[in-house]
Amino acid sequence: MIRAAARARRVGGPGAARRLGSVLLAALAPFASAPAVENGAPAPAFALPSLGGGAAVNLEQFRGKVVFVDFWASWCGPCRQSLPQYDALNASLAGRDFALLAVNLDEDDADATAFLKDHPVHYTVLRDPAGTVPKAFGLVGMPTSYLIGRDGRVHAQHSGFEPSDIATLKHEIDTLLEAPADAH
Repeated sequence: MIRAAARARRVGGPGAARRLGSVLLAALAPFASAPAVENGAPAPAFALPSLGGGAAVNLEQFRGKVVFVDFWASWCGPCRQSLPQYDALNASLAGRDFALLAVNLDEDDADATAFLKDHPVHYTVLRDPAGTVPKAFGLVGMPTSYLIGRDGRVHAQHSGFEPSDIATLKHEIDTLLEAPADAH
């Protein structure tokens, strides 16, 4: 289904945007099998391989840090803006107890790799072509991200992306980073 969305993106003509929207909703339907994770709930545990076949990364290894988990795919239009913006945000938080994990949902590694060649990032990119992690989070749209506190609980969810979202996200991250570790 994700490939269908990618193909639809390349097809132009009248009604292409409407067709693409319908295809994207159909492509995301399988990810929405679980209810959305509520703020304050524990983040679903996961371990995924890094893009390119690297070692598996486990969310639990970041316990004690503030973690931003972003779900994206090469066919996601807003991701062309969000990934570079998140890269700049991540760089601004270097040296702090913060980690950014980008979970790619493309079925084919080549699609994700090509996307990242055009939109390079310097944070951890993980692969989940089967879509098990977005199902666990109850993902209903792309891009969607979750801000997880040092305690492993979801503190904020963000659906979609606008460049102005970065200021809000930065404030949320700073608030979590400035709170005493045991306050979470």
